[in-house]
Amino acid sequence: MQQMKIRVITILLAIILAAIAYLPVMAEDNSTGGTTITVNTESVMAISLDKTEWKLEGEGGFVSLNTTYKTDLPASWCTITNEGNSNMTIFIKGDDAKWVDHPPDYEYKWFLSGSGDNAKNVYALWYHIKGDTADSYSLITKTETAMEWTKNTKGMLNLRAHGDAEQFGLKLLTPTYFIGGRTMQTTIIISAVAA
Repeated sequence: MQQMKIRVITILLAIILAAIAYLPVMAEDNSTGGTTITVNTESVMAISLDKTEWKLEGEGGFVSLNTTYKTDLPASWCTITNEGNSNMTIFIKGDDAKWVDHPPDYEYKWFLSGSGDNAKNVYALWYHIKGDTADSYSLITKTETAMEWTKNTKGMLNLRAHGDAEQFGLKLLTPTYFIGGRTMQTTIIISAVAA
């Protein structure tokens, strides 16, 4: 009789051990639950400008030597809008102005000033952010730099969320001497970097 008890206990113990392995499966079948979905989101950096051209025309449709020109709306001429989903710092960069219809063997330029001073075939370009100190302009150079307010409390121009927007205007100082009768063109590049 003692042997029989031992065998029954051993068989019962084996059934309990086997059932323990299936308890989680059995619990899943008998409960209600949810499904966890994990997704990795992509950071999208995108900006748009509502103006892509500034056609300068002075008196008689031409610009003059050593003369300053401003966009029609000095601080709100162009709007930069955050079209992405990232916090961005806005940068600006200028370039030399080139003669649009130059002959293939002759390239004529106006060089972009790095100091704000103009000279023969050297011009200067600035931007002004809306809401900044009245008539304050920051120099645009060939080096990409963060757009900044001149007010101490504002700092760099950041567009923090989709739809955030800021406005700016431009100012140009023509060279002290240039060859007349030519159409000159330059490009300003506005870019965004993750803040």
